[in-house]
Amino acid sequence: MKIDKAYIEQFIRTKIELERFTDAQIARLLNVGTSTVSHWRNKFHIKPADKFKRKFREKYGPDALASFDIMIRHGATLQEIGRSFGFSREYARQVYNKLYHGSYSTHQRQRAQALMRTSPTANWARTTAVGPGKPRRHDGLPSHI
Repeated sequence: MKIDKAYIEQFIRTKIELERFTDAQIARLLNVGTSTVSHWRNKFHIKPADKFKRKFREKYGPDALASFDIMIRHGATLQEIGRSFGFSREYARQVYNKLYHGSYSTHQRQRAQALMRTSPTANWARTTAVGPGKPRRHDGLPSHI
């Protein structure tokens, strides 16, 4: 039996990269074993599909990724996100890392810094009354300066 390698490579690449199929799903389509598909995929230097988004949608609904993204953009905490989806704060952190390829705490820190730069009340301490670089003293608190 003659196998067209270019066709097989293109078929596997399409199923993995565009449709996010697993080796087992492709094997069922081709009526071959999973190890055969895995061998071909490795031979053609094709990485396995990232199934996380598809599995997340299957488990939490078709609009789950969009909902997660909206909550992140509106500044929801991991605890609030977890409560909304019915999972733990830790799992919400793991989902964030998987989807955005970075740390949630870094994201929050950058967001807070951006708000500080753009907020008109963020620089209230740098007024002419106190002045830049001058020590601030809170009323009612003893000064040790």
